[in-house]
Amino acid sequence: MALDAAIGIGKETTYGTAATSTLGYEGKSDSWKTTREFIESVGFRAGMQTARADRRNVVNMGGEGELEIDLLDAGAAAVLSASFDTYNGGVPNATTGLTTHVFESGADSVSPSFTAQMIRPTTDGKSVAYKHVGCVVTEWELTAEVENAVTLTATFDFQDVTHSDKPADALPIVYPGESYVYDWTRTGIALTIDGKAVTVDANKLELTGDRGMKVDRRFLRGSALKKTPVRAAMPTYEGTLGGEFTSEAVKLYEAFIGGKVASLVIDFVGIIPGTSMKIECPAIQFTGDSPEAAVDDVTVAELPFRVLDPGDGRSAIKLTYVDPTPGFVPPK
Repeated sequence: MALDAAIGIGKETTYGTAATSTLGYEGKSDSWKTTREFIESVGFRAGMQTARADRRNVVNMGGEGELEIDLLDAGAAAVLSASFDTYNGGVPNATTGLTTHVFESGADSVSPSFTAQMIRPTTDGKSVAYKHVGCVVTEWELTAEVENAVTLTATFDFQDVTHSDKPADALPIVYPGESYVYDWTRTGIALTIDGKAVTVDANKLELTGDRGMKVDRRFLRGSALKKTPVRAAMPTYEGTLGGEFTSEAVKLYEAFIGGKVASLVIDFVGIIPGTSMKIECPAIQFTGDSPEAAVDDVTVAELPFRVLDPGDGRSAIKLTYVDPTPGFVPPK
């Protein structure tokens, strides 16, 4: 049945060379699709009815897919390392049994490629493992909204895909141990303008990243497979805060029309003791919008913003993720 489907990603040592194992994620959709193009030759030839069957060559163009998950307080480091430019590799604490992972935006991207394995069950009881290699995140979206879990969607470009229904060909999947979802009740937002805190009654936050990657790096080299994506455009990080229009929210509107730069910190507290996630954006600039009144609801304000480089050496976005160290044994 559909619930027997599974998805996992594993870090590659070389772009396009499959990993030997994967970390399992509880994906919420299956959008992994490969693309083929056709080189067609048509010319003058008597008696042709339409394009000839032997005049069409199929070309492997790779493809793309999304990993859409509810963020857990354990095991999310791999997909976050795929989404950000730099990663400190994780620093374990031998006393607390927690590992601190730091992910940041940067002038250059050194994030690795991954193998993504999507296991799809058939209706007659088999499973087919689709192994996508050369997976690189091109964009991502993080959302926190009242009455919902915190979600992350990472969009991957991939180089190639193979498939097999033989169980021995499937890569092993390792899932995190005990873990709980981050949700809206454990999410806090802190805004600062002109060095002063501004209280915001936000009920929705969206944060997105377009990493500016060039993914169509194909050459005359005897192969249709593309080379490793590289950064070719300025990355863009944007977001939206939505909520009730309060007297404090007037300050955000005034920051928008005045072009002021604010700072944003988002804190997520995990259920497992000591676990947390923090997103820091030292410089954001609101790009809209006017509040909106209604006859059947309170006045609301939706404030889109752009994340900027603070220009002082700090990262435009820094995400700190603290989760349990796998296999930790408390000191005696």
